[in-house]
Amino acid sequence: MFYSNRVNLHLSGHYHSYERTCPVIEGDCAEHGPVYVVVGTSGKALDPQAYLDYKWSKSQQCDKFGYQRVTANHTHMDIEFVTSPHGVVTDSITVPVWN
Repeated sequence: MFYSNRVNLHLSGHYHSYERTCPVIEGDCAEHGPVYVVVGTSGKALDPQAYLDYKWSKSQQCDKFGYQRVTANHTHMDIEFVTSPHGVVTDSITVPVWN
């Protein structure tokens, strides 16, 4: 559904850590496809276990508090994971508009 509708970004929370994927189509990294980002690090102390190791998972951070910062314009979105309280960007990706 996401691919056929050209959705290029899926943002979610709940799991108490941070994870970002490559653009994913049917479980494989692809040139175009949705990038999945989970940011739930405000509850990191509740789920101390790590993510599973999948080839499409490009960044996992289970040991830091943080937040997501998104800036967007008509050509792309810049997405950053920023640790708290120090404000260090530990992961970032640019997601272009999917034409």
